[in-house]
Amino acid sequence: MKEKRILTFLFYFSVMFSQNNLFESEPGYLLIYADTSAVPIYIDGNLIGQTPLDKPIPVLEGIHSISHHNPSIIDPFISYGRIETDKQVFVLAGDTVIVSLNTTLLSKKENQIKNNYKRTNFIGLGLFTIVLWQLWILSN
Repeated sequence: MKEKRILTFLFYFSVMFSQNNLFESEPGYLLIYADTSAVPIYIDGNLIGQTPLDKPIPVLEGIHSISHHNPSIIDPFISYGRIETDKQVFVLAGDTVIVSLNTTLLSKKENQIKNNYKRTNFIGLGLFTIVLWQLWILSN
């Protein structure tokens, strides 16, 4: 019985001194539009929902990365550098930033980057094979 009263007291004590607001200052908002429906939208790597998003999304003041693909699933070579499919926006407190995503063009650009990467790997592998072949010839 005594433990129950102590736990109840600690619960009420923690509620009394807990954070009462979700945001310390007024949040900023992101209003996201896309040219295609049912496109997953990620803000800072977190899934927010699928388009169309009817309500503005509250975010903290600062720079946010908006994309239509999951950062953990994209190819490793893309994650080494910033690509144009990710939009970087700066949101001020109390301000609403409207972001338009053209997912068709973004996916075409991503496919172009993937094809360039494959060609570069193919050329590098070919040059490596020629060097090994020349070393083998010289050693005989």
